[in-house]
Amino acid sequence: MRVTEETKPLQKILDAPRFILSEEVKARFQESMTRFMIPKGRVLVDVGQVSKCLYFIEKGAMRTYYLRGSEDITSLLVSDGDIVCIAESFLMQKASNDVLETLEDTNGISISYEMYRKLVQEDVTMAGLAVQLLEQHLINFTERVKVFKYLSVEQRIAHYISQPSSLFRRIPDHYIATYLGTTAATFSRCLKSINIDKNIATRA
Repeated sequence: MRVTEETKPLQKILDAPRFILSEEVKARFQESMTRFMIPKGRVLVDVGQVSKCLYFIEKGAMRTYYLRGSEDITSLLVSDGDIVCIAESFLMQKASNDVLETLEDTNGISISYEMYRKLVQEDVTMAGLAVQLLEQHLINFTERVKVFKYLSVEQRIAHYISQPSSLFRRIPDHYIATYLGTTAATFSRCLKSINIDKNIATRA
């Protein structure tokens, strides 16, 4: 699996005003963004609630997870420069089956569903940007399916921690373990077999 450096969604959003032709839409775009600073451990969307905002992360980390009995299973990990919401709940404005929470103190900008719809309906540049972000999301999802289909657990762990976007050492191992379809014990055992020592290794 190759490691690619894609332009992060947040950078695409910040660059967008340069390409919006309508001054009215440009002003509305800039006014629509709300800055946030959310402490670690805050639930932004709970099961049964509607995902009302898109969050663009400048610094920090979040995850989405679902419940399987008494266990929570991480379905998405995002950090600096990424975009996050509960996609189905946000786009359809329906009750969520997943939870969105912060894993670190997180800051960035957000946009409401109502303003998102207004912008993509009123400006072709914003509509094109929304399509680009959706396409990238589909590509990322397809690559993750390939990781699960073709790689062993040990290979999945090695692949994940080699990614520039990896949250290894930033968040608890058990979140990463369930995200990769394994247990915390197996994750720890595999780290030893691929010569990763958490206690002495550091990440830039």
